[in-house]
Amino acid sequence: MADVIGAVAALLMVLLAGIRWLRFRGHPWDIYYPKLAWLKASTYFCAVYLLAWATGALELVLTSPPVTAEQAANPAWVLYTIACYLFILAAYAGVWSYFTPVFERQKNTLVSAFFGFFWGSCQGLLFISVWLLIRKLGLPEWGTWIATFLALGSWQPNFHNIWWDHYIAPEHDTPMTQKIKALGCHIPNLLVTLTYLTLYGNLGLFVSFQVLACMSAAIGMRYPAPWVPPSAMNYAKRTSARVPRCTGYIPADPLTDRYTPFYPGWKG
Repeated sequence: MADVIGAVAALLMVLLAGIRWLRFRGHPWDIYYPKLAWLKASTYFCAVYLLAWATGALELVLTSPPVTAEQAANPAWVLYTIACYLFILAAYAGVWSYFTPVFERQKNTLVSAFFGFFWGSCQGLLFISVWLLIRKLGLPEWGTWIATFLALGSWQPNFHNIWWDHYIAPEHDTPMTQKIKALGCHIPNLLVTLTYLTLYGNLGLFVSFQVLACMSAAIGMRYPAPWVPPSAMNYAKRTSARVPRCTGYIPADPLTDRYTPFYPGWKG
C-alpha cells in the first residue's frame, strides 16, 4: 500500500507542478488566490508523502498496530493518550482558533476539515520522517528526542513564517497572536506528542494528534474552498528583509480594530 501511495503522490506532484507552470507561471502575489493556494498546498502534500515513503515512515504508519494489548492494559498509557487528545483539542480548537482573525471569510467546515486532514497527515508524517532519519545517527533514545525537537523546532516556525503563511494560508494572525500560538500551542504540541512517540512508539496515533490539530486550525481559520473568489484582505503581508517573513495583520489600533482578537466584545 505504501508503494501505491508513493507512486500516486509522485504522479500527482508532477501533474500539479505542470498545471501550475502552464496556468499560473509568473502569477503576481498581491492578493490571496484560494485556487492557487490549494494547488501549491497539494503539491507540497505530495512531496511530503514521497518523503515519508522514502524514509519508511509511510510503511511503518500503515503496518504498525495502532495499539498493543499491553498498552491498552496500561493505565499510564491510557491516561497519556487521553491527555494528548484533550490537549490538542484545547490548544487548537480552543486557544489557536480563538486567537485567529478570520476577516470576512465564510464558514465551510467540511471543506476546511478536508484540507486540514491532509495538512495534518503530512505534518505527522514529516515529523516521523525526521525522527526516523535522526534515529539513524545512533543517538541514545532521548538524544534522538532532543535532536528531533531542535530540528523540528527550527524548521516549523521558519517554514510557516516564510512560505506556508504567505502562499498557502490566508492571513490569520497578528504579531501578538503569533507569539500566543507558538507558546501556547505549537511548542507544547511538539513537546507532548514527541515525548509520547518516544515513550510508546504509536506512530498512527501520533499522526492522528497532528491531524486533529490541523483540522481544528483549518476550521478555526475558515480555510477557504478553491472556488472562493480572490481577496486582498486575506493576503499575508511580509517584511522587506532579504528573507521576507510574514508580519501578521497589523491594525492601527488593536483595541478598536474589529478584525483582531483584542477588540472589545471579541468572541473568536
